[in-house]
Amino acid sequence: MNTTLLKQHISAYKQNPLKDPEKHIKDLAQRKERIAFYQSWTKDRILAMTEEEFYDYLSRLWAMLIWGNKHYVVDKMIADNGFDAIKKELAELIWGTASIVKRWDNFLKSVKGFGPAMISELLCHVYPDQCMLWNRRAYVGFNYLGITGLPRYNYQMTGKKYAELSSVAQEIADEMRSAGVEDVNLLTVDYFIWDELQVEENLNKIYETGKRPKTSSTADEKSDAFTADFIHNEIRDKLADIGTWLGFKADTEKKVAEGAKIDTIWESTIGNMGRIIYVF
Repeated sequence: MNTTLLKQHISAYKQNPLKDPEKHIKDLAQRKERIAFYQSWTKDRILAMTEEEFYDYLSRLWAMLIWGNKHYVVDKMIADNGFDAIKKELAELIWGTASIVKRWDNFLKSVKGFGPAMISELLCHVYPDQCMLWNRRAYVGFNYLGITGLPRYNYQMTGKKYAELSSVAQEIADEMRSAGVEDVNLLTVDYFIWDELQVEENLNKIYETGKRPKTSSTADEKSDAFTADFIHNEIRDKLADIGTWLGFKADTEKKVAEGAKIDTIWESTIGNMGRIIYVF
């Protein structure tokens, strides 16, 4: 990590309360409110939550902002996994006694519809001193600081990788504390990344010639059956998301004949003219 570059941006970040004290107070209050809300959901409370409460629990996440119809996303999670199963696995992810590595991997393997951004945001809000929030913006910021081995795709974000990146975020938090920034945790680091380290307009620029990020070597990636399934399912689910954004009714793993299923289907009814169907 380029610590010289990091310290320059921390120095600039320290000036924010002076430049815009109202924003600083608002951001600090928002961080405290989000942490208090998600920490209030104990294991027993998660196991007893209703579908309406589950919607409220997820709809507050920044990872859900991309969705215009959040009810569709939540209803699909429940339909794909079963509500009791989701609550059981969610309670284990948040409050389980196993290592974060094992809890992360088990949750990703067991529950459909949750990606690294959503999982890490939940963990960061409950454990702001230990768990970072990982998303596209975090990728941009870490890449800018010269941090290597960053996961470009969801299947590369294993529990082990998440723990490693959280440790890097803790190093950034330590540098911020050393520089005199107050009330620092890994959620503060997320705000810092958004305010100071978004030097690329979008991720597309990162992949231009000469700007390709340094990722883990192929030796670090296991070409096992689970990884292959994970990649397949990620593409399947993203196709369904794209169809939904385009206004289609999208579904996955739909049975079309005895012993035959299709990965993704988009459907739309055009008045009395019939249906448009795309199959993947």
